[in-house]
Amino acid sequence: MVIGGGVLLWFVDGTAGGVGWGLFGLLCGLLVGLAALQVGMLVGAVALGVRVHRVVIGVGSRLADWTTPRRVVSVRAVPLLLSVAVGPGKAPARKRMWGAALCSALVGLAVVAVAIVFALSSRNGFWIGAALGCAYTVGTGLLPRRTAASTSTGWYLLRLPKVTGVRARQLDAAPLVGRAVDAAQEGHLEVAAALAAELAETHPGLRTATAARILVMEAEGRYAEALMLAMALAGDAEQTPQEAAVSFAALAGLACATVEAGHLDAELGLGTAVQAFENAETLGYPAHKLNGSRALHELLLGNTGKAISLARLAADSGDDRLGRADDLATLARAHMAAGDNRAARAALGEAERLVPWWPRVAATRSRLDLV
Repeated sequence: MVIGGGVLLWFVDGTAGGVGWGLFGLLCGLLVGLAALQVGMLVGAVALGVRVHRVVIGVGSRLADWTTPRRVVSVRAVPLLLSVAVGPGKAPARKRMWGAALCSALVGLAVVAVAIVFALSSRNGFWIGAALGCAYTVGTGLLPRRTAASTSTGWYLLRLPKVTGVRARQLDAAPLVGRAVDAAQEGHLEVAAALAAELAETHPGLRTATAARILVMEAEGRYAEALMLAMALAGDAEQTPQEAAVSFAALAGLACATVEAGHLDAELGLGTAVQAFENAETLGYPAHKLNGSRALHELLLGNTGKAISLARLAADSGDDRLGRADDLATLARAHMAAGDNRAARAALGEAERLVPWWPRVAATRSRLDLV
């Protein structure tokens, strides 16, 4: 994109200065186009009752965050990007999500139109580059594309209305699934368990319902039962490669947690985790999102130094409330294994500010209080 844009800018403005400003405008346009799509998605989601799981402003180290059981808003050191994660909320979930995507597309196209108007009226290298960059980002964002890490606006617009069968049932079950997840996130485990039982009865084979049941079991410390469900989920022959990547990533972490809890033979459990790591990455799961599970795996192998570095990376880069607390519990345990109880208490204090009742956090506190 940069090379092609530079060549086009050279034909439009044959001066080195004009091309330089044009390339700078191209970079700005890329970022603005991406931000426009995300802002549009956020506005549409809030207006239409779509669940907003996460809003991340910027990249790099965390400056501040506002974490609640239902939503995370995080501000990073370099405010260049905006990232919004949404999911099914109120019924009818599919129509609401499609409407949010339409809002995203309209805002993105409006920003492209403004950039083009400025480029045509000024014939300035910067605005020509900005228009090119913005059009490229919005255009690619409107292509239907779904990976293990993200879903494009175009996918919601063009593919979501055509979803049928099991995936349509997942959207229909989303309100009940969301209630179970919210209850688990808030620590209302009796309510979460009742909702999980209702999901098992009404949607026994639905993967989103099963994923919610796994979360509830993990919140209750029932790792072996959760692992069995996770293995069944990972072995689903009808799931897409993107869904399989997520399933194997969850399986890897659960296998390690089950070994740590003493509910599974170490050789079997860690072997399962290694295979799950490999499968998840092969299917496109982002490697950096596996750092927390890999940290626990290294800790169980006795590699405390590597466990500390991976757990710290995971806790600093992650935005999920329960996931960060779990990674910080791993970090605390790794510091304990290294003989640094002061650092362990600091890490555990961070975890307890997030979710003090999470089983691995509470168990780590019990162990740390004994030394």
